[in-house]
Amino acid sequence: MNQAALKKYIPKLPSNPGIYIFKDAKKYLYIGKASNLKIRLGSYLKTKDFRIKKMVGLSQTLKFISTQSDIEALILESQLIKKYRPQFNIVMRDDKQYFYVGFSNENFPKIFITHQTRTSGACPSSPRTGSVLLDLHATGVPTRATPRLFNTHFIGPFTDGGALKTTLRFLRSVFPYCTCKQLHHNRCLNYHIGKCLGFCCLKSGTSSKDKKAYADNINAVREILNGKKNSFVKELGKEAGNAAKKDDFGKAIELRDKITKLEKIFENSRIIKSSDILKTQHSGLESLLKLQKPIVRIEGYDVSNIQGAHATGSMVTFVHGQPDKNFYRKFKIYTKQTPDDTAMLREILERRFRHEEWPFPDLILIDGGKGQVSAAVKTLKKLAIKIQIIGISKNERHMGHQLIVPGRKSASANSGGWRTVPLTKLSPADRNLLLAIDSEAHRFAIGYYRKLHRKYLR
Repeated sequence: MNQAALKKYIPKLPSNPGIYIFKDAKKYLYIGKASNLKIRLGSYLKTKDFRIKKMVGLSQTLKFISTQSDIEALILESQLIKKYRPQFNIVMRDDKQYFYVGFSNENFPKIFITHQTRTSGACPSSPRTGSVLLDLHATGVPTRATPRLFNTHFIGPFTDGGALKTTLRFLRSVFPYCTCKQLHHNRCLNYHIGKCLGFCCLKSGTSSKDKKAYADNINAVREILNGKKNSFVKELGKEAGNAAKKDDFGKAIELRDKITKLEKIFENSRIIKSSDILKTQHSGLESLLKLQKPIVRIEGYDVSNIQGAHATGSMVTFVHGQPDKNFYRKFKIYTKQTPDDTAMLREILERRFRHEEWPFPDLILIDGGKGQVSAAVKTLKKLAIKIQIIGISKNERHMGHQLIVPGRKSASANSGGWRTVPLTKLSPADRNLLLAIDSEAHRFAIGYYRKLHRKYLR
């Protein structure tokens, strides 16, 4: 299939989430997912990636499967990759790793995300060796000190760690499961906010009925991630009907509520925030920065210390102009404790971008001037990550007053092309958003610093 054939095919595609499949005469070459099939395949016409061009050139047919939601596309893509093992799904991953969901083998199984090591085989369906655990507390992931890989069941591969984490968070709201790392006497916070059944991590023990309820929830998550959502919903419906016939209306209502919540997740969720299709109100800022795509997700960074002591750093995340506290992160600085904000910032960014499962931002805002922004630019260049970085510098009253914008090809502050833009040149919406992000990053960093400082003084 040449570029002209692909261009002719694209208008036939829907603007829906779904899966697209490139094949030659005998085998599957590549399987991908998209939040918007038409836009995603359209991007292949503009790519300069020789691997994509080679794959398109070798393909003879292109097919698509439209889905109701991004979650359904994520799961279907996983099933098809596992089944057909397409050649270019390996080649085009570079050195990135596929993600798997693990279910531990214990009385109350834990659910966690893991991925292959860089030396393990291509797309195994059950990576029982050579796996690395990711510390994703929101999904119930154990730390490296508490692996549960032995006799563990895995589902995967999944290509998008951020989308997978969000999917598990949605599913956990319907089918709660335990994430506590040790037993305790009282019900945990997760129980009170509907994310845990409450009895699974108590020292007092549990009944067989409780164990069955927990096992049912784990099985529900497993079935859904295995692509069996529809058959699972039918079984829930039958169970609800049987409960109603036995006058167990409480059970029937509970099951019907679960079905309703689950269907809403699959019908309405747009978990993969594809920045090439989401609309924002920051067109002025995009124009100023000469960005080719909308600004949807912004991360703000700040460092807090006094003469280097008890140094801390913060990362705050805003999506569509609103704070997303699920992706706030705080960092205890391990760099030599001297008042060197640029070295500390480099450490924070290097640690943050090790986490490929955290969605990458469209824009990074640094609290600081040319020195800090230059350090950030160099760090991302070393990591081979291309994200626009800007800084916000303060005036003598310690108030943000101008943006520091590096040149588009800058690797250092000496390469030219840098600009300073007074905040007064921005629209009120853009100016207030950047000031809010900067203020929130500062608040979060200094709050963590004070906590560590108080602990030191005790």
